[in-house]
Amino acid sequence: MKPQVIGLWLALGITIALGALWEFQSLPDASDRMSKLTAQNPMVQLQTIPLLPAEEIAFQGCSSLKRLVVTGPDQVILTVLDGTHNRHAIHDPTFCFRGAGWEIEKEESFPLRQGAGTLVKLTKDGSKAEALYWFSDGRKQFSNPLSYWEKTSLRRISFGASGAEPVLIILSPTTETPPHWNEILQAWPELQQL
Repeated sequence: MKPQVIGLWLALGITIALGALWEFQSLPDASDRMSKLTAQNPMVQLQTIPLLPAEEIAFQGCSSLKRLVVTGPDQVILTVLDGTHNRHAIHDPTFCFRGAGWEIEKEESFPLRQGAGTLVKLTKDGSKAEALYWFSDGRKQFSNPLSYWEKTSLRRISFGASGAEPVLIILSPTTETPPHWNEILQAWPELQQL
């Protein structure tokens, strides 16, 4: 047999073996980090909200957390998604906004303690709203979905040695009045530690 053919078979065998290892390797999820958000904070009131039927289907296999968050005069819905066991359910949040009928009027970077998120200004049938989202691995906050895929892929290839699983954090409004985003984040520092 030619050396090139032997090399190709060897590369194929290694690829299959690594693929099997990655498939059956259980990586730690972000549940410990997510559980810190339920800790008592006198500045924040939390109420559990069930996922909508469409969300249950879309987020199947993901660890999720959905809460109504009240801080002072502001009220927002927090959704946190951990794609450790189904990273394909995590996608660009703007797809969800568009899928719900919102048009994206403007996107701008929003500074966070360890990076930046994205503040989205939305319109729908004459109504206006804002939403804020970012990904976080506990050390860095970012809002680029491609960076999420890079980090999760590297994590799987390295069997978790590259760091913690990034989670997707979405704060969406309950009213047309824009929330005081900085005040919410200041009142609830645990959210930026996620």
